[in-house]
Amino acid sequence: NHVPGTCSNNLGHAGIIVLTNQHTERSVRTSELSFGRSCKLRFFFPRGIFCWNTLRSEVPCCIMIAPVFLICLLLSSVASSAPSADECNSINANDDAVDYIVVGAGGSGIQMGLYLQKFGYSYTILEKSNVAGSFWTQFPRFRELISVNKWSRDEKHALRYDWHSFLEAPITMMNVTTAYFPSGDDFQAYMAEVARIADLRIEYESEVDRMTSALDGSGRPCVVMADGTQRCAGRRIFVGTGLREKRESLLEAMGGIYYSEITRDVAFRKRVCIFGNGNAGFETAQNLYDFADKVTVYGRKAVRIASVTKYTGDVRTKFLQVLENFHFKLRDTVDQADAYLHLSGLDHVLDGRDLKQADRVIDASIIMRRDACEVSVIATGFDSDVPGLNLTTRFPPSADWYESSNVPRVHYIGWLMHENDFRKNSGGFLAGYRYLIRNLVHHVREQDDGIPYPRLTLSKEEVARHVARRLDITSDLIILQDGVVLRDVIIPSDDELGLYHYYEGITYQFHDDAIDRDDAIYVYFMWGDTRRAQDVFENVNRYSDTKALRNLHIHPVVEVGVMIREMEEDIAVDWSGYFHTEAIDATIRAALDGDLGMFTAKEAKTYERAAINMTDDEDRRPHARGVGDPTAMNFVPPNFVSAIVRSILGGYSSDDLQALTEAARSWVPLMFEGGDDDIL
Repeated sequence: NHVPGTCSNNLGHAGIIVLTNQHTERSVRTSELSFGRSCKLRFFFPRGIFCWNTLRSEVPCCIMIAPVFLICLLLSSVASSAPSADECNSINANDDAVDYIVVGAGGSGIQMGLYLQKFGYSYTILEKSNVAGSFWTQFPRFRELISVNKWSRDEKHALRYDWHSFLEAPITMMNVTTAYFPSGDDFQAYMAEVARIADLRIEYESEVDRMTSALDGSGRPCVVMADGTQRCAGRRIFVGTGLREKRESLLEAMGGIYYSEITRDVAFRKRVCIFGNGNAGFETAQNLYDFADKVTVYGRKAVRIASVTKYTGDVRTKFLQVLENFHFKLRDTVDQADAYLHLSGLDHVLDGRDLKQADRVIDASIIMRRDACEVSVIATGFDSDVPGLNLTTRFPPSADWYESSNVPRVHYIGWLMHENDFRKNSGGFLAGYRYLIRNLVHHVREQDDGIPYPRLTLSKEEVARHVARRLDITSDLIILQDGVVLRDVIIPSDDELGLYHYYEGITYQFHDDAIDRDDAIYVYFMWGDTRRAQDVFENVNRYSDTKALRNLHIHPVVEVGVMIREMEEDIAVDWSGYFHTEAIDATIRAALDGDLGMFTAKEAKTYERAAINMTDDEDRRPHARGVGDPTAMNFVPPNFVSAIVRSILGGYSSDDLQALTEAARSWVPLMFEGGDDDIL
């Protein structure tokens, strides 16, 4: 793990010692002592001797060479035997050099590192790349992020509008850029700067192959590195490896270009077909429509627009120029890409995911030929990236507190925490998971060290005031809205009558004190019925129960058992005014007294947000109806279909994919250089 120009913070296995003179940037290997206690040298001596954790130290290591060399010789001379390299690896793996190992130095890894460092734990972050946040050096393709970076005059609200900054960080994103939509380079630079200033313990170019448990039966979690060595944590491992671009080998063999590789030059005056109608697809269209002859975005389902669904991961308005072009009939098109699905007749050969994949690719090929595509962009999204797991589901299997179902004491963080609120709120993005990681750290401290989970103990009057204050200043409940994963929880004290325990912004469904209690009071924010947008401008500063039942946008909610009380929304997202605070105070006091007369049953709500998203209803497919031609399959060449089947059954071997490419050249010739427009 030697980093050129720095002191190595890991002296390696089998007694290999690498010391570096920072000033001359020359490395000196003092010895390769693979015997005796030299296997454990890094644990025997004070930190200064080996320049431990001094990746940015100014102390020239070369002056240490002589004494270290002499000590190595002394220890090796008293060794009784010479263990093999594998034995040395085993010794090192069992030494528990750190309490915690974090896999990945992206957003979640850095956030976890900041908390572990704050609480004084020993840890290391293993990053396979040579920089922090390496994902953002490549994505988004056209560099501008969809997450916002808005300055706030009121510092207490800053994180509501700053979706990039870490908790417990020495600087904010504003220290790097003031752009409302920063670039991927800005985000990566921010991560690197936080890691540098906070002096996080990151080992770069350290790739993890998989997670496992120690072979000695201790149950300690370990990682197996790409070079085959094993490193174990004394307590837990946190995996924050995030996302990777989805691979579509069949579309690639048919001439498709991945989202990560498309350029404007390729699209110049061409008919561009984009497969995928999420942010990647629409971002691509937004950057090509003025350059291409025609851009068409295809999706298997209706477009999910974030301003309607309230899910920040859905298509953002800033990418919708091509949709306006479609509405004005300016050649660009947004279309459904499943008009011919299930017409392949391959169900006697393939099943399950394989059949679905074949259907999709054949459908795409018909579209390529029908719409005379000259450039096809594969923008079908991203998959979760977990070392050692070949996932067939969107997220890795996990239990409470995001603990791996496969390896005990391994927890998933970052995007991999998103399963419980996927397509609902922001748990998969830094703006949201920074709070989920905060809560996970508190849980781990409680489990590993017996440190109680943070809470306040308040009187009834204090509870009412504290709720009003939280609604005024909170960022976590605003970001992770709808109470899906995060809520404030108030429960009566079991020890002191008249007092209450107040938990702020906890991941309540995993917290023993917060679940399965009829006397628990939950406070969170939720969205209203967005079908009547004009109503939000009526009497926005005057509270009324009738108005509260017609909320459109985000507003506070108090929940007790099966009963719910909705506060009136505020157009300025400010509940510090008199009418709001009076209503909040009355509601909380009533809930504490068990007087639920002003509450209504949750089942009595006349709308549900999921019902108006129009995202999963198979009957709502306006572009598919009347478009699909069942006879289209009659014209798909049998050799092309056979090549697809062989590629799938053969595990996408290079020979099978090459055969598919050759078959595609005659079926969709315009996708390949030299294709003749007249053939269509």
